[in-house]
Amino acid sequence: MSTPDPTPGPASPGPPPAPWILLDRTTVDQAAAALARLERWLTGAAPAATADCARALSRGEDDPVGVARWIGTLADRLHTRIEEVDSWS
Repeated sequence: MSTPDPTPGPASPGPPPAPWILLDRTTVDQAAAALARLERWLTGAAPAATADCARALSRGEDDPVGVARWIGTLADRLHTRIEEVDSWS
């Protein structure tokens, strides 16, 4: 019986370690579109409704504009990640 070689192999060219899961382009595009719509709604809908939504999304730690900003950032990050993955193949 042989023992496995404990020496690690060369680093793979895959994505860096991160808590990402594998999704297809359609899922990422649709999620980013939904986030972009939510971002627009938070900055332009009825103030009481957006305040309630922002409070729920941020657990009371941010206002509608702040929540819209981080939702927009998340949508942009989804697009960036899918482009990075496309460049690896």
